[in-house]
Amino acid sequence: MNWICIGVAALAALCLYLASPHQRLWGAAPKRARLLNWLAVPLGVVAIASATASYGGWCGVFIALSGFMAALVALPCLDAWLGARHAR
Repeated sequence: MNWICIGVAALAALCLYLASPHQRLWGAAPKRARLLNWLAVPLGVVAIASATASYGGWCGVFIALSGFMAALVALPCLDAWLGARHAR
């Protein structure tokens, strides 16, 4: 259950990152930014709720937010790495 909570939190972070105007992972994402921003909220709530139900209050919150944070750190790095590979 731990990996499911982290995966859902990472999906919420992915939605927020794709809604950003500075990302280059998906070119059509800025046209769907409002939907992606809206979708990130229920995904984040589901991640926190499922982690809290499985592991308890604060532990569940920290598990879900750790997955969210890790994805928000990794996605810009992935974007920059892919951009550097295409620039060669």
